[in-house]
Amino acid sequence: MHPLFYFIKQLLKLGNDGFSLVLFGTKVSNSKKSIKLFLLLFLLTGCSVKNPTPKENFQNIQSLTQMLLRTSKHIDRNEAEDLAKSSVHYAQKLSKKYKVVSPPLWQNTLVNIGLKKRGLCYEWANDLWVYLKAKEYKSLELHYIGADVGSYFEHNALSVSAKGKSVQESIVLDAWRNSGKLYFIEIDKDEKYVWKKRYD
Repeated sequence: MHPLFYFIKQLLKLGNDGFSLVLFGTKVSNSKKSIKLFLLLFLLTGCSVKNPTPKENFQNIQSLTQMLLRTSKHIDRNEAEDLAKSSVHYAQKLSKKYKVVSPPLWQNTLVNIGLKKRGLCYEWANDLWVYLKAKEYKSLELHYIGADVGSYFEHNALSVSAKGKSVQESIVLDAWRNSGKLYFIEIDKDEKYVWKKRYD
């Protein structure tokens, strides 16, 4: 468990008065109010997201392009380059749109309590899905994938393969994991999640 969430969990065990006394040195009558005050303080103190440099973007685009081309000789190079460039840049655009803070689970917390509007993993996946689907690639196929579906730690992302290939032969495109710096990896090499196709 992330140390921040362990800390919050321990504070919640103290009850309303204990929680507010620890944080503010006084009692706060409404526990939701005290929690929101704490989260607001944390939000204001940092955890900003550092945007990749142009050089890092170029390297990521080249790496993703080559990774895609290695999966199948039937993938069009121009489409691979366009998808790589579009995915990398659009993930960063979403980061600005969502006003993302790091780590991603902290962003989730702020969305879930109403302090931020968007930035849950499925929202990253949905927005990137709509953007890339509109490009109508001929040699590439997008897959909407999920891990731990139905559990508290459910995670959603996209993957891309050559047209007609299965999700097991695809590359994960996860914009949420690094707060807008697109994470990509061959699906069977992702050690953090066991992915399953949800739909195409």
